Amino acid sequence: MDLTEKLMYITVQVRCELTDGGVSRGSGFIFTYSRGATTLPVLITNKHVVSGASRTLLSIPYVHREGDISERRSFNVAIGDGEDVWVGHPDNSIDLCALPLHGVIELMHEHDPNAHHVSVDESLIPSQAELNKLSPFEDVIMIGYPIGLIDEVHNAPLMRRGMTATHPRYDFNGLPQFMIDCACFPGSSGSPVFLLDNGPYVDDGAITLGQRRFKFLGVLFSGPVQHASGEIAVIDIPTTQQLVSSTDIMVNLGNVIKSKKLEELGAVLWNMAEG
Repeated sequence: MDLTEKLMYITVQVRCELTDGGVSRGSGFIFTYSRGATTLPVLITNKHVVSGASRTLLSIPYVHREGDISERRSFNVAIGDGEDVWVGHPDNSIDLCALPLHGVIELMHEHDPNAHHVSVDESLIPSQAELNKLSPFEDVIMIGYPIGLIDEVHNAPLMRRGMTATHPRYDFNGLPQFMIDCACFPGSSGSPVFLLDNGPYVDDGAITLGQRRFKFLGVLFSGPVQHASGEIAVIDIPTTQQLVSSTDIMVNLGNVIKSKKLEELGAVLWNMAEG
């Protein structure tokens, strides 16, 4: 399976039934932590996506046999216990959480012994040295479910292209995040953001030909809006369209949590798994 095809399988629309009777929709993606031969698959999204959830509904895409994209299938699961099943990043200011998927994957294999899921892993997280080599102007792609849009027939996400709006080398305003110039709408929260070059690109000042460059840069979580009064504010990318007043204008920019913060979340998950 080609890399770009694989990207269609890593995301999952996160649908939550809320305690107040409402429904929210966001984006998430499958991430696998590894220690030796031991793996820990999880679903990553934002804390605010699952806030107030009483139940989470997932439809996980998979292939029937590894490498065979013609056998695209879905495994549907409803997970109770509300927010309690989600593990939050230890820093309350970091809008990331994870849902351990070992049990879900086991059920999926019982349903289809040939099921093969696709995920992102820690090898795709760039080091600071790699970030330092990037240009201030890099093309990025974001995969998710803006305004809840999804290919229902194939359980497939939408892919959007943008570019860096601030240099990923730097922590924007001293926070572990950077900004992208990409249309970000309700439902996009939790979308993974990747650096993907299929053609010539500049690496540390030199033009590189004939190689693909692929890195996991981070997770979308918020974006600035302009109020009708002209005031600029930064808000979480909402999980329902109704949460955004018609007088608030999205300005096609998004704040992205740097992927390195998933390493800290992973430490918490490993402690839980091994404890």
